[in-house]
Amino acid sequence: MLLEDHQLLSVQWTELTRGIKFGVGGGCLVEGVERRGPVDIITVSIAAGGQIVLEAPLGNATAYWHPGFDPGDCLPADWKGRIGFSAVRSAPIGVLCDADGRSTFAFAFDCLTQEGELEFGASEEAKTFVARLGIGESLASARSIVRLAVVAPETGYVEAIRELSAILHDGISGRAPAEIALEPVYSTWYAYSQQISHDIVMGNAEAARSIGCKSVFIDDGWQKFGDGRWYAGCGDWVPDTAKFDDLRGTVSELRTAGLETVMWVAPFLVGEQSAAYADLTPYMGHYSETLRTWVLDPRHREVRDHLVALCTRLMTDYALDGLKIDFLNNVMVYAGTPSGGDVADVGDAMTLVLGEIAKAVDNARPGALIEFRQPYISPAVAPFADVIRANDCPADADQNRRSTINLRLLAIDQIVHSDPVMWDPTAPVETVSRQLLNAFFSVPQISMPMDSLPDAHQTRVTELLTEWRSLREVLLNGELCVGLPNEGYPVVSARLGSTLVVAAYQPRHLDLDLEGIGELVILNSTASQALPYTAVGAALPGASLIADGDDHDGSERGFVDVTPWGITRVPLDK
Repeated sequence: MLLEDHQLLSVQWTELTRGIKFGVGGGCLVEGVERRGPVDIITVSIAAGGQIVLEAPLGNATAYWHPGFDPGDCLPADWKGRIGFSAVRSAPIGVLCDADGRSTFAFAFDCLTQEGELEFGASEEAKTFVARLGIGESLASARSIVRLAVVAPETGYVEAIRELSAILHDGISGRAPAEIALEPVYSTWYAYSQQISHDIVMGNAEAARSIGCKSVFIDDGWQKFGDGRWYAGCGDWVPDTAKFDDLRGTVSELRTAGLETVMWVAPFLVGEQSAAYADLTPYMGHYSETLRTWVLDPRHREVRDHLVALCTRLMTDYALDGLKIDFLNNVMVYAGTPSGGDVADVGDAMTLVLGEIAKAVDNARPGALIEFRQPYISPAVAPFADVIRANDCPADADQNRRSTINLRLLAIDQIVHSDPVMWDPTAPVETVSRQLLNAFFSVPQISMPMDSLPDAHQTRVTELLTEWRSLREVLLNGELCVGLPNEGYPVVSARLGSTLVVAAYQPRHLDLDLEGIGELVILNSTASQALPYTAVGAALPGASLIADGDDHDGSERGFVDVTPWGITRVPLDK
């Protein structure tokens, strides 16, 4: 359908490689094509609105990966695939993956800040895969040049994502990570929702510290009018004194207990119950019926000054160690609307204000943590948050895994955190293992009422976080290898030095390259007591062999005994 719409008869096409081609139309003109390593860089000048279209062979495609990939919609038709992007919403990158995990088509645009939309999908008529970037008025006025990167050779899809991510992050310095960014977190959100208080926080502090957490994220509910799951009272960002009569004192007590404090704030939301509402009314043009609050327009200098002052005050008044800054993507309601401020584009304004907030937070508390969550994960705002967190997926361990892996594939110089892990406290202890093991390739956040958690659950959490910390360097910094995206990454591994960690999230066959490996660690998030494997480079001691290495591939095949819902360490002879 994309090939039939949008006046494609006027598009000027250029052939690249492997049957991939791109075309431009309207006010777009190709300035040049340059090969940089394995990537073709296409420079397109923008004189007015127009379009850039790509077409590639569909091949044996099984999934189109993008930063918000969900296996429920792996390979959409071209009349369905749509993703909006901006500085605080996703990123314009896409990778077509085949049944063997190869990338047959991978591309990215460098327009990371301004708002835009990618259309993509399988063409019913042409039996190809098509992607289109429409150059609207706002993008055309903001950019005179757009660069398109296309991976030239066929390669593994993970390698293609990382290659494009490196290009998108080129020249963008990451924010130095806070020390606590690499430590497990205790979050109040799923444990207590908005029903939190000084007594509840302190009642969980010792247990949170004992299981291995180094910080407490005080989430929504600490603020005045912070009840009812709506935001009509947001805007003043002062404590509800019935819950926290001395919030700075709570932070001090947590620090004495060995826990740092990060606090949630949604600074762009202003409710009619707040004292700030009257002063900020001129800078709010959208009322969210869903949230029952108004949304500030960051294109106004007055709004940006207000937000910087607000975040500075929170950090200094309560001696915080960081901020979890939320609901950033809600400002995109202003995309494409006339600006009454000093900045025309919402994405440009968000880049400005988030940079100013990050600087103000650092001035107030050097080394502080700032957390963003999906979908505000664009490389354009990477310098302003050292932590990016999976989107909300309460109790959905599989989605937590998929989201954290998506973030790991895209992120550079940012620490990926899981959505806070929660579970039914009356469920078997294996439930705890499944939830936590699915978060192992990120920094786990925990959100359960620790003061009433069964002893067996608390013991299991402690054991798993101890194991996670012992493997942290490998899990977070090792070479990441993941299964097919359309299957939800059923097997994930990380290799660093002589250690290989392999996680099975379904009872799948494990392909083990053990060359140079001294210790194999198997994370088994299944009920299986043995998993099939093929190994090269070394033999697995004690495994039940099906076939020993032969003259053709030198591989060993068999079954390895594993602990159900647990961790098995297998020492190998180097």
